[in-house]
Parts: sequence; C-alpha cells; structure tokens
Amino acid sequence: MAARVLSVNAQTTLDRRHQVFVSSTYLDLVEERRAIIQALLELDCIPAGMEMFPAASEDQWTLIREVIDLSDYYIVVVGGRYGSVTSDGVSFTEMEYDYAVAKGIPVLGFVHSDPGSIPVNMSEIDATARVRLDAFRAKVMQRMVKEYRTAEELASVVSRGLVRAMKRNPRPGWVRGDQAMTDAVRAEVAELRAALAQAEQRRTELAARDGGNEINESFEHGSDEVELEFVVSHGTYTRESQAVELEFTWDEIVDALGPSMIDEAAEPALRATFCSYAWKYLLEIPDSNWDGAAAPRMTITNDSWGRILVQLRALGIITTGSKKRTVSDKAVYWTLTPAGDEYLVRLKATKRPETA
Repeated sequence: MAARVLSVNAQTTLDRRHQVFVSSTYLDLVEERRAIIQALLELDCIPAGMEMFPAASEDQWTLIREVIDLSDYYIVVVGGRYGSVTSDGVSFTEMEYDYAVAKGIPVLGFVHSDPGSIPVNMSEIDATARVRLDAFRAKVMQRMVKEYRTAEELASVVSRGLVRAMKRNPRPGWVRGDQAMTDAVRAEVAELRAALAQAEQRRTELAARDGGNEINESFEHGSDEVELEFVVSHGTYTRESQAVELEFTWDEIVDALGPSMIDEAAEPALRATFCSYAWKYLLEIPDSNWDGAAAPRMTITNDSWGRILVQLRALGIITTGSKKRTVSDKAVYWTLTPAGDEYLVRLKATKRPETA
C-alpha cells in the first residue's frame, strides 16, 4: 500500500513515484497514448487516465476529478478530434484540462504540428465539433506546448518535458508505506496514541465525576431477551457436536459477566465464564437430555459473542481495558465503565427488607 507524501524535505532520499494524468481523446490517439504510457513507465511514473474509467459519462466526473487531484502532473494531447461531450457541449478532455489548470497542477500540453495531415477517419467531421476543437487547441497553446507528428516523436517530447517539469516544479509524489514510516513518524504516532489514551481516561473520569453513571437506555437492556447460539460437544456422547440456541435477558448476561469485569478481564476468560453459565442454564431446562453428556464442552459462536460485546458497549456498560500488559499478552481486556459498575451494583446487591 502506498502512502501520500504531504510535504517534501530536501534531504529526504525516499524513492518517489510521480502520478501523471494523461488526458486526450481516445479512438484517434490509441497509439499516442500507448507511447506516452510506455514513456511514463520508463521514467518510473504512475500513469493515470481514461483507461481506468468506464465509458465516458457525466456520472463519473467526480471520480475523474479525484484522480486528477491525486496526480502530480497533467498531460494533455490535442489531436484531430474534440471527443465525447457533456450535456453542455464541452468535451471531457477540455473539462479535465480546465480542472487541472484551476487546481494548480503542472500542465504539459502537446499538440499535433500539422492538423491538416491527420487522416479523415481520425478527424472531426461535424462542423460544430471542429470549431470547438480549434478553440480548445488555441486555449492549450496559450501556455507552453510542444508539437509532435508521430507517436514515437510524442513519446520523446513527453519524456523530455516531464523530466524538465520535475526539476523546475518538484511535486510530492508517492512512496511505499514502509518507507514513509520513518523514525520521526513512528515517534509522532506513539505520541498521538499516548495522548488518545490520556484523553480516553480523562473522558471516563469526567463522566464519573459529572454523574455519567447511567447506561444508554435507548438500546435493549434489562428484561429484553436475545437469542444466542452455542455449540456443544462431548466425549463419549453419541453425537459429536450439536448447535444449541438459548435465550437470555440482558440482565442475565450482565449478571454472569459483570463480576469478572470489576477489574479488567481477558476476553477468552470472559467467554469461558459465560459458556459455563450457559451450560448450567441448559441443564436447568425442563426435559433436557444433556444430563448424560460426558465431558461436555460448550462454546459460544463468534457472531453471538460479538453481539454481546457490541450491545454492552452500546449501553455504556463495558469498555476496553487500559492497564499496561506484557508484549507477549495479545488478549483484549474488558472492564466495567462507571455506568456499568453502578448498573451491576443495582442488579446484584442485596437490599435490606423493608420494615413495617
């Protein structure tokens, strides 16, 4: 994956690749475009242009502009045709040219040295299109342009012109992602991560101080039920494994998991805790035939476990742990938020009986 370089350091020795947008009509300039692209590749540039787009339409104009925005240089070639036009009668080539100029992207223009010698089948027949083509050619020639007659000659002048433009007007270019991640960038990323962790801790502290001890009750909670899927496998039992669906209320889930997260708990341990809870729940179902299962092993599916985590996070009951761990510890840790701790206390704490 490539990373965009947003600033240029004169002392940088990163291996850059410049993206060059090639703009022209297509059917009459197939060989010319092929020659240009070959020249760009030989200069270690990244060609971009209509070859990467579907048939011309106004719907794709947004995509074209985005590609031009990401380009370092812009090449326009004017041959014998004006090209496909929009509903306003302006060709896509001219629209691309005007946009590149407006965005301040270095423009390299190339026009045919003898338009009258271009074969009829490569030229505009429609009188209106010819007028627009002449006007567009004149617009391009108001800037510095180079003339060409053949595809080979065009490739040569493009190469020389682009090398000159790179020297006179250096552009950011693209570099490989592993090269862009310098020691300075790594240090900056580490600082940003530390700042983010501090901000998250501060947010939690402020939420607790300002009375942020209420869950988000716009999501299902309490006695609302959720159906979860498990897989039960066992040793000597005749069936190797069986899918089981059980219904729990969200209060039952918090009751089962909450105490383990008063302090931070690793996710694998939490899954094991809940599976043990679900197994006891399964055995208590009337007419259950699981009593004879030998060495049962019950696991919750990833989808169901994910539903639990997402819901508890949405409710504001849990958040990821922030304690430092060893490098070898790759587990995700979860802990109760202040709101989650308050909710668990209300759920599990024993109240004194009311006296008459």
